[in-house]
Amino acid sequence: MRPHARIVTLAILIMVFVLARASGQQPQTPSAPTQDQSQPAEKPPHVDAEPDPKSRNLEKTIKDALQQDPHMAYSNISVHVDDQEVILSGTVVSETAKKQAEQIATDHAEGRKITDLIKVNTNTHSH
Repeated sequence: MRPHARIVTLAILIMVFVLARASGQQPQTPSAPTQDQSQPAEKPPHVDAEPDPKSRNLEKTIKDALQQDPHMAYSNISVHVDDQEVILSGTVVSETAKKQAEQIATDHAEGRKITDLIKVNTNTHSH
């Protein structure tokens, strides 16, 4: 192999390795299955599943109610609904806004569990 071709091949291999590491994947080599690999795969988290139309409509209803509430100014809240749970995440500017977001979700939850992952960030404001 010519020296120039070796350098190009080495550069390509390095780039493939760097890209794999940057995307959170590690190059994998075939190996014998371990006991853990022989177990059935765990069901992926519910957030990967496409919500049913009723859940999607409830997400929209809660998001609309949050946008209309004056406590939510400068807030960034995400809402995910499935058949058992309403998950709130994002940031608000005060503890009052966080409590109000949870109350709005509770008012519309139709008996679903509320999971509040909202963070309070008092440094969030308009410029």
